[in-house]
Amino acid sequence: MVRLGGIAIFLAFVLPFIWFLEMTPERIGLLLALGIMFVMGLLDDLLNLRPIIKVAVQVVAIAVAVGLGLRIGQVGNPFGGVIILPIGWDIFLSAFWLWIVTNTINLLDGLDGLAASVSGIAALALFVLSLFVVVNQPETATIAIILLGVLLGFLRWNWYPAQIFMGDSGSYTLGLLVGGLAIISGAKLATAALVLGFPILDLIWAGLRRIRAGRHPFSADREHLHHRLMDVGVPHRNVVLIILGVVAVFAFISLLSGTLAKLVLLAVAALAMIILIRTIILVQRRKRG
Repeated sequence: MVRLGGIAIFLAFVLPFIWFLEMTPERIGLLLALGIMFVMGLLDDLLNLRPIIKVAVQVVAIAVAVGLGLRIGQVGNPFGGVIILPIGWDIFLSAFWLWIVTNTINLLDGLDGLAASVSGIAALALFVLSLFVVVNQPETATIAIILLGVLLGFLRWNWYPAQIFMGDSGSYTLGLLVGGLAIISGAKLATAALVLGFPILDLIWAGLRRIRAGRHPFSADREHLHHRLMDVGVPHRNVVLIILGVVAVFAFISLLSGTLAKLVLLAVAALAMIILIRTIILVQRRKRG
């Protein structure tokens, strides 16, 4: 199976991005960071890089993007208005956000069509949000629709049963794109975080689980939510559809709710995630017993 679909994703996004949009320092930073992340992912697909090298390159790519202006200057106040981030905190929050979303999308690339579909839903939500009268960001909508078009074209070949994989070159590129798009759209972090709520929580759980087991937090395993669902007998296609259904519901709700409601729903998602994982673990134990 070809694992170089990331090349098509990268080129299909970058070329229209350069053609249709004015190149501001922020967008140049995003492009340079995408190039670094793409090359790193491609080398990982071909040479299987060590986790520490991948983390180091991610830090460099994100530093380039943030250094050229891709930053979160303010966040919505759950009780109204906005919170202006102090100098230093804007850099930290921006870098952390880009890192967490990049690795979340990479984690999702374990089942046919999953990473591309979730990224597509996030792009669609940010596209619609950018067209709201109170937001009115046509250039952000352009970036989002370019990304959505790329993903729809790729899914033609990546949907189950897949004929091509995106590989790390694709998943890391997509992750940085989705994270960067949320910042470019005016720090729509609450919306993006709610859309990606389940996958982000799965990433955090995976890191804590591996550390507790004495393993590297970036070591591979088959204990992610989608793997666990398959292990208890849910078919491949149905696992993807279940996760996409949850993501789509949260995306729809995120477009109709304020910051406070989104944070409450994110907490609800965390509780649901814990209950779901505990239930799956109990089912697995009973099967083994």
